[in-house]
Formats: sequence, C-alpha cells, structure tokens
Amino acid sequence: MENVTIVGTESGVLVLATESGERFSLPIDDVLHREIRRATRQSEPSAQRLAASPRDIQAQIRAGLTAAEVAELLGIDVDDVIRFEGPVLAEREHVIGQALAVPVLIGSEVEPDAQPTFGTAIRAKLADVQATDERWASWKEDRSWIIKLEFSANEVDHDARWSFDPRRSALSPSTRTRRSSPAKAPSPKV
Repeated sequence: MENVTIVGTESGVLVLATESGERFSLPIDDVLHREIRRATRQSEPSAQRLAASPRDIQAQIRAGLTAAEVAELLGIDVDDVIRFEGPVLAEREHVIGQALAVPVLIGSEVEPDAQPTFGTAIRAKLADVQATDERWASWKEDRSWIIKLEFSANEVDHDARWSFDPRRSALSPSTRTRRSSPAKAPSPKV
C-alpha cells in the first residue's frame, strides 16, 4: 500500500498526493469528520478521551440508542449519557403521544362528531386480536420520526412501524428496513 500525504485543500476537498506524485481529492464531509473523530478516540487512552458534547449524546439518544449504547459508541461513561438523556426520552414519548392523537378515517365509518384517532383505532385492532405486551417506541431517522409498536398476539411477536411527520400530523406505514435503529428500541409506555 502506498502512503499519501495531504498537499492542501481546494473547494471543500483535501488534495492528497502519493510518493510517486499521483494526486487525489477527498471530499471534506460529515463522513470524513466522523471517521477522524472515531480514529482519534480509538488511538487515545480511555482516561484521556475527550468528553462528547451534550448535543452529540442527545442526537444518539434521539436516534433510538440506549444510554449504554451511546456510552460505548462515544467512548464515554454511561453516567455522562444519563445526565443528558432525560429531555430526549421525554421528547420521544411526546412524539408517540402526538402520533397516537392523529385523526384517522376508518373505512366508511365517518361520524361527524367523533373522528377516531390513530391510537384509538390501533388499540381497537389490538383488542380484536387479543394482543398483549403492547410496547411503543419512537426515534428520529434522517428527517422524520419512526413510530414502532411491538405486541404479541396468538403467541406470535409482531413489529409494526410508521413514518411520522409531527408538523403535518401525517402517518404512513414505514417501508424502511432496520438500519441504524436498535434491535429493541427503548419502550416508553403510553
């Protein structure tokens, strides 16, 4: 493998050159910044690691990670994460409440005085199938929120997800696959 050195910067890219004079450009973007931070953290002894900012910690909690997962990811003590997770957990719980309150139309059952909400409709369906262990979770993924419902019915575990835009009070079934979300997202009770 041939080594490269940094020659300079031009228009938001690093200009690199090999020992033989071949030149390359590397975009200076979020991925590069993240990889530099990760490499720096890995090379520092744990006692000398820099503390993560509250904003970094809260962004990871908002993305659905647990305090232990954030601590491991950022290389900090779990107590440092716990100090900053409360407001974000409350936000995630609030988002679930907002989603459950979204008015929905169910088939032709439109009653002018009583428009059911998403939460009412879902809980009616859960009662119809005698569901147990209802667990709701939410996390922010890209620019929208994911609302997750886990439950058991007829001895089968189920996982349903919706994309939610709180500004528009819009819910739609999520077609996204599990990417960065945790295997079991923290489950605030609603």
